[in-house]
Amino acid sequence: MEIGEQHTLKPNSSFLLGLAVLVGATAVVGCSSEGPKRAFSVPKSLCGISVSTEALSGLLPASGKKVAVEQVGEPTDGSILCNVEVDGTMVLVVDVERINPGDDSARHILTSRLHPPEQKTMDEDAIAYSDRGSASLTECRGAGVEKEDVSVFIKVLKPGRNDESAMKGLISSYTTSFRKQQPCRPAS
Repeated sequence: MEIGEQHTLKPNSSFLLGLAVLVGATAVVGCSSEGPKRAFSVPKSLCGISVSTEALSGLLPASGKKVAVEQVGEPTDGSILCNVEVDGTMVLVVDVERINPGDDSARHILTSRLHPPEQKTMDEDAIAYSDRGSASLTECRGAGVEKEDVSVFIKVLKPGRNDESAMKGLISSYTTSFRKQQPCRPAS
C-alpha cells in the first residue's frame, strides 16, 4: 500500500462473533453479581392460617436457604405466637391474643407495640398497618359466644423487609382467613 492510498478494513465474521460473545458474557456476569437468591419457598400459611404468599414474600428477606415457622401456645391458652425464621434468624412474628371486649383498638395496639411514625387503617378501623407492622381486631359478640376481642399483631424484624403494601396484604389475608376459622369461643 502506498502513501496516501486508503484501505478500508472489512470486519470478518469471526471478529464479530468474538465481540458478540464478549458482550454477552459481560452481561451475564453483570446479572449474576446481584448477590444470593432465595432458596426457600414462601409459606402458604402461618401456624395454620392461610396467607397471601405474594404479600409474605415482600416482607421476607430477599435471600436465604431455609424458612421455618414455629407456633408457641395453643388457641385455648388465650395467646399464640407464630415465629418465622430464615436461616435461623427470626424475621417475622405473629401474636394472637384474647383480650377484654372494647378495651383496645387495632390502631392503639399497633401504636403501643411498634410506635410507627405513620399508620393507615381499613376495614372500618378493625385493621391498622404500617411498613413494618400491623394489627387487627376481631370482636366476638352475639348469642352463643364469649364476649371478648381477639387481636392479631404482626411485626417484621431485620433482616426482614419493611413494605407497607406487603404488610397491608399480609394482615388483610391473615385476618380474613383467621375469621373464617371462627376464632370466637363458645359461651360457657
